[in-house]
Amino acid sequence: MHIDLFTMFFCPACKSQEIYAVAGGYLGQIYLCKQCGYRGSFVLEIDAADTPAATEKDK
Repeated sequence: MHIDLFTMFFCPACKSQEIYAVAGGYLGQIYLCKQCGYRGSFVLEIDAADTPAATEKDK
């Protein structure tokens, strides 16, 4: 049995998936969130089954 999981990136501030790499290279990636304006190198990497929306709804 082979399960394909893909990783999704989420903003650590607002949990939005509208986060994109705007710079990168030797020092690493810098991400920008279109929803809240967060800019930084830290993002949440979550497998497809464990999305923040599902986690928040379960609580």
